[in-house]
Amino acid sequence: MFATRSIGIRALSLFWQLVIVTATFWGWLFIWQNSAFEESTNVQRYVVYYEFLMIGVVFGYGNKPENGEVKKDWLSANKRSLRQTFFALFAVFLVVFAVKDAGISRSFIFSYLPFLYGSLLFTNYWLFLSIGQQAFSGDRQERAALVGTVETVEQIQPWLERKQLMGMKTVGLVCPEPASTLDSLWPILGTLDDIGDILRTKSITQLIVLNLSLGSERLRQITQVCEDAAVRLVVLHDLNSYFNHNTVVFEDDGVRFIGLRDEPLESPLNRFVKRLFDLAVSLPVILFILPPMYLVVWCIHRLQSPGPLIFKQVRNGMLGRPFEIYKFRTMSVSNDNADRQASKNDPRVFPGGAWLRHTSIDELPQFINVFLGHMSVVGPRPHLPKHDEIFATAMSNYRIRRFIRPGITGWAQVSGLRGEIRNEFDIQRRVQADIHYLENWSFGFDVIVVLKTIKHCVAPPNTAY
Repeated sequence: MFATRSIGIRALSLFWQLVIVTATFWGWLFIWQNSAFEESTNVQRYVVYYEFLMIGVVFGYGNKPENGEVKKDWLSANKRSLRQTFFALFAVFLVVFAVKDAGISRSFIFSYLPFLYGSLLFTNYWLFLSIGQQAFSGDRQERAALVGTVETVEQIQPWLERKQLMGMKTVGLVCPEPASTLDSLWPILGTLDDIGDILRTKSITQLIVLNLSLGSERLRQITQVCEDAAVRLVVLHDLNSYFNHNTVVFEDDGVRFIGLRDEPLESPLNRFVKRLFDLAVSLPVILFILPPMYLVVWCIHRLQSPGPLIFKQVRNGMLGRPFEIYKFRTMSVSNDNADRQASKNDPRVFPGGAWLRHTSIDELPQFINVFLGHMSVVGPRPHLPKHDEIFATAMSNYRIRRFIRPGITGWAQVSGLRGEIRNEFDIQRRVQADIHYLENWSFGFDVIVVLKTIKHCVAPPNTAY
């Protein structure tokens, strides 16, 4: 219900925003045409550019408020306005270059940008909430009562304050048991035994139940009372507290389920896209970069540490399946403890190997693992089976990382979480980053991680050893 209202208000806001942008565009063109700025302007030529301008404005508007919140502040309005202005300008010049139209006035386009940005900033700051207040004022104002404890009300207090900006007035709180008014931010209207009288005497139009723990029998009674009184009933989704974990609700073949997380890579289409990306990155590296690097590393080995060029080691992969990972050898052949983590100034690492590790060149053979399907370009870094067991004791959901293929680089690594793991806090931060990637994967996310990785290879962080 709230989402439906928000979508409708946003659609109306965008409509009036486009009306205002249209007025400023043609108004400024009229002034431009009838001034000394330009002698003659073919108005018809500007119609197609106006259309692409509007497409850019719509595309930049997005599909939801910033951070999922409805706020009236200049920062959020400015962020959206800048984005819309950029997309509008990009769309216009896209068609300019596509048709190679020399007749369009670039000076007009750039002179219009301040008017466009000003219109967007004004409407993004003022229009959305103003329409919401107008839509739910007077007879349409919502009078809401809350059902729950004082503690649960405090948890959603910021949300209630934002809804006030959209015409929802919170009348008070209905408690399961008698409660002190001194502890409550809202007036105590009574207990659940008085719910029928409260709805009638307080002219309540909407009842918000904040706690599912009231029990099925009590919830059925509340539902019937609301239906009889023509009062809207909504229930706060507080399943997270039952599972001690964020939850998602989804439907499959007519059956509804509760899950602990979204997993975009459960889609075969997304997996196909990710695999294509892996092959598109790994094949050029294997064909054109690895051969000369083999020669460079061979020379370093011959001069400083003769022995095998490639170091192989068993790591845990997707779903815990072991595989053999390939790396350029960076430690001396006499190393008798290959399972120990590398540390800063590690005596096992020869000088040339330290440079290979610092620049991440030692990781290049792992693109063979990517090509073979053992790994992905982007994903959680694979660890030794022995280390996996140790790290799993530090964080209960550590093994969730196994839901996807391990990667050469990952969100944790480009977020500054690279190098030796010294304590439980280090592994917890990395696991949180890996799970964030698992739950929010997208093709664009992979591209961002790869670009950040290239930056780290050019300018390695201090933890790269």
